[in-house]
Amino acid sequence: MSIDNRDWNKTIFLAHASEDKTFVKNFYVQLLTAGLQPWLDSECLGPGMEWDKEIKTAIKKSRFFMAFFSSKSVNKDGYIQREFRRALSELEEKPPGFIYFIPAFTEANLELPDISVETVNLRDYQAVNISTPEKQVDLINYFRKQIGAVERVIAKESLGFKEIREHISNGQIDRAFHLLKTQKGDSGIINNDIILLMGRFNSIKKQNMMGVITPEQYTIQNNQIVYALLEMISVWEEDQ
Repeated sequence: MSIDNRDWNKTIFLAHASEDKTFVKNFYVQLLTAGLQPWLDSECLGPGMEWDKEIKTAIKKSRFFMAFFSSKSVNKDGYIQREFRRALSELEEKPPGFIYFIPAFTEANLELPDISVETVNLRDYQAVNISTPEKQVDLINYFRKQIGAVERVIAKESLGFKEIREHISNGQIDRAFHLLKTQKGDSGIINNDIILLMGRFNSIKKQNMMGVITPEQYTIQNNQIVYALLEMISVWEEDQ
């Protein structure tokens, strides 16, 4: 599968030395079985591909980068360290706290090599020991948990709440209600509470235009409506 056709959120780049290929290939199969989309050179590079360019692109477009280390490969120089440095360079561009680079030991009692790119050092990141089948399952479950969290956010945003919040923050309450009414009516989200809230908003807007209420009263009641609307959106998101 081309890297461009993959689900970024499920793509895991597997960097390894040739000495660890058998171990990594077995883990690759486990990731596939778990519904993830690992990228492994021996499986994903086809005939005639410009392999260095493809690897560089795959590193850039992967959600996670796994660096495998064994007693035979932990201090090995060469292309594998170039991959590590590329990944560390990508990591430097990620926001603080973003989990991307994962060093993985195929054996116990190993230490990470001293590799740095700009301000990022490999030894600054917590390695995981996946030397046993149980620990490999734990890591796969961790990946699935991280991926699931992102998918839940994407699902929430696909409901249009992000755009609605933007309109609310810009003071475009009419537009926010319009989006709810036109986009969410068929989904069952529009209920009596939101209908009453829309009616109340239209009422105070009319009263403000007619001078029935003061601008201060309008502002107070408008803020109450905005707060209630944001609370409703939060409840809907929790129910997704």
